[in-house]
Amino acid sequence: MTTAVADRTIRTVAREAGILVGLTGLTALAAKVAVPLPWTPVPATLQTAAVIFAGAAFGARLGFLSQLLYLLLGLAGAPVFASWTVAGPAVAATSSFGYLLAFPAAAFLAGRWTGSRSRWLGGLAALGAIYALGALWLAGWATAVGAEVSAAWVLLAGVLTFLPFDLLKAGLAVFSAGPIRRRLA
Repeated sequence: MTTAVADRTIRTVAREAGILVGLTGLTALAAKVAVPLPWTPVPATLQTAAVIFAGAAFGARLGFLSQLLYLLLGLAGAPVFASWTVAGPAVAATSSFGYLLAFPAAAFLAGRWTGSRSRWLGGLAALGAIYALGALWLAGWATAVGAEVSAAWVLLAGVLTFLPFDLLKAGLAVFSAGPIRRRLA
């Protein structure tokens, strides 16, 4: 009996480790699809879709852990962030670091609601967390580099520019996560 339990535990740990690595890799790949925009220092990426998908498909715990692993790998110097020129702790001095910091909490929020209708609420809550911390960091970064900062600029450069596309990405992430989540339940 103990051998069967140990085998099941090993399989579960191996499965979850594979999921964590896969979701971390998905977020890293999504970061490399980056489009610089001339009116904001923050690039448009596919990361929000990967972050929301991680939580919506695999739950709050695995979603959170995958994004925490992503963040730690990047801070350790692995080239997983959108920038090809800034790596390691130096990324904390960039305009988009606040968005990255929000990823673990956002994946957790996306995975917190599991019902077929409430998953959409989780996706919106995740997007809200990313925007809140990202815009706050952007305002602080702009002030630190001596730029003229206003609430309107932060809202335009840090939220409104990305909102339509991010809503589409969040919707697609939640929709595509649904069948996976139902299968895991």
